[in-house]
Amino acid sequence: MRWQDLIATSRLLTTTLHPNTQPLQDSLRRAVSTAYYAMFHALASSNADCLVDTPQDPLTEHAWSRVYRGLNHGAARRNLLQDLGLFSPQIRQFADVFSQLQEQRHLADYDQNKTFSLDETMAWINFAEAAIEDFMQTSDDERKMAAIQSLIGRRAN
Repeated sequence: MRWQDLIATSRLLTTTLHPNTQPLQDSLRRAVSTAYYAMFHALASSNADCLVDTPQDPLTEHAWSRVYRGLNHGAARRNLLQDLGLFSPQIRQFADVFSQLQEQRHLADYDQNKTFSLDETMAWINFAEAAIEDFMQTSDDERKMAAIQSLIGRRAN
């Protein structure tokens, strides 16, 4: 999945067919959830690209896919929030937005009492897009460290 397409889908969900009407609440909820998934898939793809590079043969294709699919939502959130002081402001911002948007996705997907305004939804989409773009501008080495951080948790002493 391409994160850019997921951001575009989020924006599309905030539009209506009729002028002067608000988007359906279910569309806004889906837009928030999809914005989170844009961040998740951007991280998964970056992890695979940084740790495996572009697949050249069946073996590296398999490895790339394993790294991509190895990202776990909850673990990635917890792991990214550890040792943030080691990273640039861009990586720290990505981790912060990822964490907050994961919470919002849980509300959007599972809390039937939560409502989202159009402005709030658009803000989450914009936060996600900006965080991803800034994240992707960091060095390959720093994104490689973020990949390791997001995939491998720290053992308790």
